[in-house]
This record gives sequence, C-alpha cells and structure tokens, in this order.
Amino acid sequence: MNPNFVTIGHITKDLLPDGGFVPGGTVTFASITARNLGQRAGMITAAPRELRQLPLYHDIDIRGPETEVATIFENIYQPWGREQFVRATAPVIRFDDVPEEWRGKAGGIEIVHLGPVDQECDPGLVKAFPDALIGLTPQGFMREWPNNGKVQAIEWLGARELLPRVSALVLSAEDLPKSPRGQEMLQEFIELCPIVAYTQGPRGCTIFHGGQATRVPAYPAQEIDPTGAGDVFATAYLLHLRKTGDPIEAACFANAAAACNIEKPGATGVPTLSEVEARLRLTPLD
Repeated sequence: MNPNFVTIGHITKDLLPDGGFVPGGTVTFASITARNLGQRAGMITAAPRELRQLPLYHDIDIRGPETEVATIFENIYQPWGREQFVRATAPVIRFDDVPEEWRGKAGGIEIVHLGPVDQECDPGLVKAFPDALIGLTPQGFMREWPNNGKVQAIEWLGARELLPRVSALVLSAEDLPKSPRGQEMLQEFIELCPIVAYTQGPRGCTIFHGGQATRVPAYPAQEIDPTGAGDVFATAYLLHLRKTGDPIEAACFANAAAACNIEKPGATGVPTLSEVEARLRLTPLD
C-alpha cells in the first residue's frame, strides 16, 4: 500500500566534533513524526544506501535515487555564535524521481511535505500530487554557501512561483533576516500562500489565514534539545490540518507535538500520538 504522507528532501549527515555524524534533514524528522503519529510515511530523497537503511527509518518507505554522496552539514561554534557549513551536496530531486505509482489521483498521497535543506527540491515536484495537501518548510530555499561552504541567508527568488501552489507554509522567526526586510518577506509570503504558520519558539506560533492573524500559545516543556522541533511542528500541523480543516486547531496540535519533541535529544524526542494527546490536556502557557 502506498504511503498517505510523503516528505521530500535530503537526508543529511550532520557532522559531530568527534568526527562522527548523526542523520538529519527535515525529511528525517518529518517522516519519523508521521510514522509515530500513526501514518503510512514515505520519503523521496537522494542519499547513499548507508543512510537510507538506518534503523531509525523503520517502517518508512524510502524512494528516490541512491547516490554516492550525501549532503553534509557542519556546525562550528564560535564565541560570537554558530557558523554553519555545507561540505557536500547530493543531487537535486526532480519530478522523475517520484515513483510512478505515487503520482496523480491514483497514488492516494494525501499530504506532501517539501522539506528542502540545500536547494534540492525542484518546484515541479508539486505537479506529481495534484490532489494532495502541499506543505512547505522553506529554509533550504533561503540559503546559499559560496566559496568556502559557509551558509548565508539569501532572498528566495522562487517564492512567487511556488507559494500559490502550496497549501500551507511553515517557517520560523530564525528563517528570516533580523532587519526590516525580514518582516517585509513575511508579509509577501502571507499574500502569496493561503496559510502561513509562523513559529516563535516558546511563544508558540501565529497563524495567518483569511486575512486574520491568530496567535496560538505553546505548551509547557522542559527543553533538552530543540533540534527538529520546527519539522515536527510542520508535520503535525499538516496532518491535523488535513484531518480537521481548521488552521487554528491544527496549530494547537502542532504546538503540543513540538513541546514533546524538545524534551529529548534529536530524533529520539519525536512523540507518539498518545504523548501529543497527553500534552494537549495541559494548560497552554498563555
């Protein structure tokens, strides 16, 4: 049986100071979240066999080209903050990489989460899923790494083309420039996309929909590791939006999932449905 939730992007190698790595990328957290919340999870990626066969991806249907090279990120912590570098990149993922049996109405794909981390998702991918709810976390379209591989923010030139074809955009305050241009970009995205979920960490999120801005508070949590929280939020949001059709109710569910996620390190924090439901029974912070 085909998956009902598909995420697209690169599985990454995130280098550790000791020379090892942990698997990362939006697709890692998104697919595990969908699986843990009871969905038939699938992934389209371009990655080596050694990554695709890791035990943490059990029960996830992974498709797309098997490559020699993985996308590799390295974080170097300086006194003034974190510097991020791209050390290698896997190939771009294109329409032809979508399995034929997953395409179109017959494929039965209900939700597609585009999760680029290094400009790897061709915008034409959305054409393969005409009936699906399309979600996007855009940070991979908003960075480049010229010369020495150091990541820097850039304007997302393809926003005007892609966003009108997206059902919901999920981004964080950290994805945007700190200058006034950041708020200008957010406003442009709101005008282009039917739903924008703007996450703000412990302050919860703001949902922009139908000309209204609604702030949805976070749930209590004891933060251990925030890695992947935005991707867990996005996946939970898309799943509950598909289920209920209510952008605000979906945000409550996604905030609860993200709160659970940050209480354990890495992908081990991705919650189950029962854990999210238990968090929803708590009183929000505001």
